[in-house]
Amino acid sequence: MKLGYMTNGFGPLVGDGGGVTSVKDIRYLTICDDEAVLKEITDVGFRYIEVLEGNLTKYAGDIQVLKDMLARYHAGMMSVCVGANFIYKDALEDEMYHMKTVASLAQKVGVSYVGFCGGAIRGKGIQDGDYKLLAEGLDEAGKIFADYGIEASYHPHLGSMAEHPDQIDKLFALTDIKICPDLAHLAAGGGDPLEIVKKYYDRISFVHLKDLDADGFAPLGTGSIDIEGVLGFLKEKGYAGDYLVEVDGYAGDPRKACEISYGYLKGKL
Repeated sequence: MKLGYMTNGFGPLVGDGGGVTSVKDIRYLTICDDEAVLKEITDVGFRYIEVLEGNLTKYAGDIQVLKDMLARYHAGMMSVCVGANFIYKDALEDEMYHMKTVASLAQKVGVSYVGFCGGAIRGKGIQDGDYKLLAEGLDEAGKIFADYGIEASYHPHLGSMAEHPDQIDKLFALTDIKICPDLAHLAAGGGDPLEIVKKYYDRISFVHLKDLDADGFAPLGTGSIDIEGVLGFLKEKGYAGDYLVEVDGYAGDPRKACEISYGYLKGKL
């Protein structure tokens, strides 16, 4: 079992500026010192990380720099998060170009998983057929990553077409893609994380552990989510997969959030 921590809690989230005028250059990016963050996370005890795609593709000119950085801290990159609209047919070709770029680099640093976020909501709202378009886009993107030996999953996310439980069900009825359940996003979207994990257990790729309190996302064990209930169910089912802790959008100290979450998980996995 691998246990990782998401680097996006250590800096603001932005979209790469080139994406404003070029679909193939759209990507998430955490503004941070990647090496300083890697040192913080590994000092706490985590041995793996997940990054937003922009924090991987920024090393496209010399991927060895990133590989050497990971080696210095005896760390691995477990997963990468990639975003796309998926529903605009004219843009899909360039979105898939971007997927190939990310997949190629991810393979070079030993990434095991990709989590897709996205499914754009049109200005006039979700339209008939949009879930089918999203499902087709996810299937195409998943095949690209599979060609590079990386397992693909969809991450139901606030602000996307698969936020509420009924929306998640509608999408997953149209695609065989695996799921990356993020406990806090599932709860904030109106669902019961444990029930959704039970429902889609056979399709779980890896799990995002995150807590939720009145102010938003929170370190593990400090919010209202029944994390122990989820972990207990997964143990009971014999889940042998990997976990990724994420505490993004947290107003407190990111190092402290990392420490609290690591301490919370001791003896529970």
